[in-house]
Amino acid sequence: MITGKAKDCLYAVNGKLLQGSEAAIFHGVSINSRTIKEGELFVCIKGKNFDGHDFFGDAFTKGAAGIILSDTKNLSTDMIAKEGSPFVIQSENTLRALQDLASYQRSLFPFRVIAVTGTNGKSTTKEMIASIIETKYKTLKTQGNLNNHIGLPLTLLTREPEHEVGVLEMGMSAAGEIKRLAEIAKPDIGVITNISAGHLGQLKTIKEVQTAKGELFDSLHKEGTAIVNADDPLVLELAKSLRIKKITYGIKEPADIQASDIRNKGNHGFTFTAKIFDQAIPVKLPQIGYCNIYNALAALATGHSLGITGKEMNLGLKNYQQIPQRNEQIHYEGITLINDTYNANPQSMREALKTLKEINAQGKRFFIIGDMLELGPLSESAHHELGQEIARSNVDYLVTVGPLASLAAESAKANVRQQLKIGKFTTHDEAVNYLLRKVKKGDCLLVKGSRGSKMENVVQKFLKPKKQNN
Repeated sequence: MITGKAKDCLYAVNGKLLQGSEAAIFHGVSINSRTIKEGELFVCIKGKNFDGHDFFGDAFTKGAAGIILSDTKNLSTDMIAKEGSPFVIQSENTLRALQDLASYQRSLFPFRVIAVTGTNGKSTTKEMIASIIETKYKTLKTQGNLNNHIGLPLTLLTREPEHEVGVLEMGMSAAGEIKRLAEIAKPDIGVITNISAGHLGQLKTIKEVQTAKGELFDSLHKEGTAIVNADDPLVLELAKSLRIKKITYGIKEPADIQASDIRNKGNHGFTFTAKIFDQAIPVKLPQIGYCNIYNALAALATGHSLGITGKEMNLGLKNYQQIPQRNEQIHYEGITLINDTYNANPQSMREALKTLKEINAQGKRFFIIGDMLELGPLSESAHHELGQEIARSNVDYLVTVGPLASLAAESAKANVRQQLKIGKFTTHDEAVNYLLRKVKKGDCLLVKGSRGSKMENVVQKFLKPKKQNN
């Protein structure tokens, strides 16, 4: 965690000192009064459903070293008159203050930053990169998916002096958001995994998504490096005009980092040969899902850019820990359940179908899907197209939950193969009850949907009675 003085805060956030000394010291930064530790700086963030200004009294009580606020109406004389009271800084915009403080701290010490964005695979790629980098450097990384305008600065503010490299995930839902995150993080290396339909609530077209994601490449300084997916035309197009170092990766198109001799090991992932410029290394990737080969190639390209050897990078991939709810395999009572419920869009749904096809299953294949959200005007057509693809696949059972997913069921039914059975439901419980009746030993289930569809509930509810009966 960072250590600083009130003086640093005043400079970074252009604030006004209302209470305390400029020499006062803080250790760490928090926006949560419930978890704040003694000696930390508390920043009063205003959110949609909360206002940190309502809780800074709790921060006082728990021994906060300092407070950054914008609204002083709840700041009583009693609070600031006590001996040992925290310093108080007023800033016009506390969210901006948090970001500016993180940016200031980022600039104080030598520290290489890798930023990762893309429609799919951000978190997995970030984790693979971090696992590789950790073989040589002390690494800070985004925890979970804290990839937004609050999560990213908080991650930077947890940096320890010994950290040499930061691996930061950048998410977005609108134009300008990646640009702002890049202003804060000042990345040296930028990775765009892929670009496809997603976040179309505010961004109406794929071209707008491309431009918004491209803000990462645009933000790189002249000594920076862009890590480019050569098999994604939209990413490749963004990179063409760049005047900085580029490292390409891919499978189909010629690239600096390229996978060949790919062998599918079913439930045990893949093996392949990775050509890294003039060397070739064998890679064993224990994760299922063909898309993870691309994630691994992006990680290898990033590792190479930092001078990490092929042997070290292979070790890093071997040590990579699977992220929950991303192609997470659960084996129970002879059933294989793939929990891929973290999020969904048309491209990731297609990848999920590929994964279900590749998996070793003695019994039936169940594809259980919830709504794909944030697709704007493409919502209905995307679900209908998904249904058509399912009808052409080797899926034995299609189970849908939600109004949009039901469109996929209707489209699949219109193009139905004789062996495809369809269950269309409005609630998680209904879907689970159906599955409990139909699923047998040897079957494979893949569950997927957008965050808002909460398809992880299907996983939990399906496994619960089995565990209870065990």
